[in-house]
Amino acid sequence: MIVLMKRKWPLWFITIVLSLCILSGCDRPRITGVEPDEMDTSQDPIQIPYKADEPMTVKVKNGYLMITPVAEYKISGVVVGKGTYSSDWAGEISPVDLAIAWGKLADPGANRYITYTQGYRWYFYQCKSEGPFDHSYVISHSSNNHIIPANENIRRAVKTVKKKHQVVLEGFLVNLKGTYKEQPVTWNTSLSRTDIGNGSCELFYVSKVRIGTKVYE
Repeated sequence: MIVLMKRKWPLWFITIVLSLCILSGCDRPRITGVEPDEMDTSQDPIQIPYKADEPMTVKVKNGYLMITPVAEYKISGVVVGKGTYSSDWAGEISPVDLAIAWGKLADPGANRYITYTQGYRWYFYQCKSEGPFDHSYVISHSSNNHIIPANENIRRAVKTVKKKHQVVLEGFLVNLKGTYKEQPVTWNTSLSRTDIGNGSCELFYVSKVRIGTKVYE
């Protein structure tokens, strides 16, 4: 005969398990909506000029930053690269970079011909010579986005994004200036999808995120 005995877990073990469950739950973004329609990643980003009445002032450790929207912006595409940052004022205000591709670059199988890498606030790509994409197409159909989350829920949502996720991001392209450790700092957005090199990334204040069918605001 087999006797089943109830195991008595020590109090310290139960406390640790409960704490981990609470912490993991607190770090999850809250879903604010669902959009079941198919995501269209074939179109170019939508950019509309915008003139702000006054900049938004954000306090950061050892300084402050003024954020000025210069264009309404919406991008739909596939995530091909992700970088995370936490040091200095830039990492505090923009903890995530997302490299996003659209058009034919978002088609299934397109990544067989292109390799993407990302780091130090830059993203890089390498095309295979036998592939269907030339450099001008890749440059005009992909971008590196420095994400400034509009709130904590957006911050948590963006941090859950992974490569190959289909996403829609909405908000504003912004310019930024302020003071950090008593030194002036500036960070401006690109307003073009065809520029390259330093200054060609989008500085993107994001107020709405769609990942798959889930929406976060």
